[in-house]
Amino acid sequence: MTTVKQVEQSEVLAWLKLKFATWLEVPVEEFDPTRPISRYGLDSISAVTLSVELEEELDMELDTAVLWDRPTLENLSEHLTESLNKHRKQLP
Repeated sequence: MTTVKQVEQSEVLAWLKLKFATWLEVPVEEFDPTRPISRYGLDSISAVTLSVELEEELDMELDTAVLWDRPTLENLSEHLTESLNKHRKQLP
């Protein structure tokens, strides 16, 4: 049986920070993971679009409201870390 390495929250947070900085066209060094993502221009349409993109990249089903329920990258990284480890998945 192959052992799957547990994903660390710091890894997920760093990955999300790069993704969202790119998606929302914000310099990565200016993206604060403790601030609400909506402060960087995330609206309801882009939230649904980005949640679908996250699903595809992570090969994991996510609630379309995940970005509203977890309004900061820090909150989102906690949730995704738990989900990835629960489903024995890795970051792409």
